Amino acid sequence: MENDILDSLEDLGYVDGPEDEAGLRALVDGSEGGARCPAYTQLVSWAAGELKAQANMEDMINPTTSAEDHSSFLMEVSSFLKELGCPHSVLTEGAVSQRLATPETRLLLLDFLLAELMSARMISLSTPDQGLTVQMRESDQAGDLKSMLIALGFPKPPANITPQQLFNKVDQKVNDVKSKAHSSLIGKPLFMGQLSDKQWKMLEQMQREMHAEYLMRRQMLIKRLDVTIQSFQWSDKAKQREDELTKAFRTRRDQMKEEPEVNIGDILAAREDLAVLEKTSNASVRKATKSALNKIIIGRVPDRGGRTNELEPPPPEMPSWTQRSGGGGQGGGRGGGGGGGGGGGGGEASQKVMGVPCSSHRSSA
Repeated sequence: MENDILDSLEDLGYVDGPEDEAGLRALVDGSEGGARCPAYTQLVSWAAGELKAQANMEDMINPTTSAEDHSSFLMEVSSFLKELGCPHSVLTEGAVSQRLATPETRLLLLDFLLAELMSARMISLSTPDQGLTVQMRESDQAGDLKSMLIALGFPKPPANITPQQLFNKVDQKVNDVKSKAHSSLIGKPLFMGQLSDKQWKMLEQMQREMHAEYLMRRQMLIKRLDVTIQSFQWSDKAKQREDELTKAFRTRRDQMKEEPEVNIGDILAAREDLAVLEKTSNASVRKATKSALNKIIIGRVPDRGGRTNELEPPPPEMPSWTQRSGGGGQGGGRGGGGGGGGGGGGGEASQKVMGVPCSSHRSSA
């Protein structure tokens, strides 16, 4: 199987793959091979990406950068193989974490993906498109302009209109709408001044720093979400519904973007009401946001104290020392006076325990 995989990689034009069987074995052998090997995941991701383009598939497999990302890689492989209709039960059934646990299953996954990719390319070559179709991708700016024209009630612009003519008509229409609307419709801009070139560069630098900061925050939150979902899969009950959990999670996880979409244009478009801050615990806000469920869950409870300013000091750990009374140390029973001496020794010992020197006591005796 190793030779077949190497031949397929050469035929498909993958240049970053292993050159011989030893290199291929290094990707699949051992506990650090397979899903824990970034080079292996890169190869699987490339084959899946080519298949996605050839077969118009929805799911995709992203390569990993470290061994800690192997769980998300395995979930993506499971979803991709399910959409592809993989006939190998060892790759589609059982616990997701055990499907690529052996070198044989890792090689089987590569062999299956490469064979499917070769078949898809052969089919696309044997059935060419019946006509040349040009697909144009709409840019973000063109999409925003189209939405603005629709909102302002513009008909479809003629093909021979120039950008200057179009924007002049848009400017006239916007001014007309603003004159008829209430002053609170748009509001006043939050920033009304002008910046020099140096200030624009400083603003761009601040924006890049904030972008990097919130990119890291998003990555951290998404990673915490991935780890939380992985912890749910440890129980035996969850392993029975692992495929259902993976499918429900991936549909929502793929919609979460790590890259923030805020730019300098949002600063220029901000209105002055953005500077108004209101506490979330404000009475007027809580009046509309508080729920009756809070009273049901918590309810009214008696005051149980516990305030530091109301606590009494604790009692001392040992009683305070007091001098012995004169009648102490009397012996009784057998021993007579010896008992008295023993009693005196006992008093001396008790004074030693209390930390009081006994030299003065001996001299008086």
